[in-house]
Amino acid sequence: MKGIRLINSGVQASFSPQGAEVNSFILDGTEYIWQADPEIWGRHTPVLFPIVGQLKDDTYFIDGEVYHLSQHGFARDREFTLIEHTPTRVVFLLESDPETLKTYPFPFQLYISYTLEGRSLHVEYKVRNPAEKTMLFGIGGHPALNCPLNPAHEKFDDYEVDFHIDAPDKEIYLLDGKLLGLQKGKLPLNQGKINLQYSLFEKDALIFDADAPTKISVRSKKTGHGFSMEYGDFRWLGVWTKGEGAGFICLEPWNGIADRIDHDQNFSKKLGINTLEGGKEYRVSYAINFF
Repeated sequence: MKGIRLINSGVQASFSPQGAEVNSFILDGTEYIWQADPEIWGRHTPVLFPIVGQLKDDTYFIDGEVYHLSQHGFARDREFTLIEHTPTRVVFLLESDPETLKTYPFPFQLYISYTLEGRSLHVEYKVRNPAEKTMLFGIGGHPALNCPLNPAHEKFDDYEVDFHIDAPDKEIYLLDGKLLGLQKGKLPLNQGKINLQYSLFEKDALIFDADAPTKISVRSKKTGHGFSMEYGDFRWLGVWTKGEGAGFICLEPWNGIADRIDHDQNFSKKLGINTLEGGKEYRVSYAINFF
């Protein structure tokens, strides 16, 4: 296993300063993290910052000035600095620099911490605004989990998603390309669950409001093994896979979202935008439980 390692009872995990990603999480000999096959999708667990999703025409305006950012922002492609490493905890830091300020005109410090807690991984994002001017941003996670966990004996559609609700359906956002459409739809449920199938993702991600309970589970109907996420600090959850045969599923907690198709591109009016006053800190966290 390469990278910065954490070890707990029965667990080995590794992390990379490149994008501050989790590269591996092995529990009882089973790898849970997607191994970033570049022929399918070449990432593991990217952080989405300073935007989540797509901007309209990759463009936004602040105080009359025009800026451009590609989908999900730049943090996932930057090298972070390792600032803490113990047997069960690792912390990375990304700071603004002249290159980031060209496309995102706010000084920032972004801390990402990972902590092993038994068979769970606790993830915290801390954003600090070192300037006087109020900062605007979006932030979210994009962890990709192997699905199926044992491809020699299971298929993607041997798994189910459990929203832990007693409801016949769940409201979803409808996409218009990569942007949010003006309408919402309904995802039919069976006792709060759906059976996984690639056809669910023909129009990209399934996007939900973070209604209580803010927990989602994915498990094999054959073995009972899988993973769950608790994401109570976040406003939205995305569920996504690349397409037929991809072999992974992403559970994505977001405090930020793609532009609506009718958005005027004013960043301060963007749906889901977060504000942070000068000298202040912002913290959110989620946990992935492996079983």
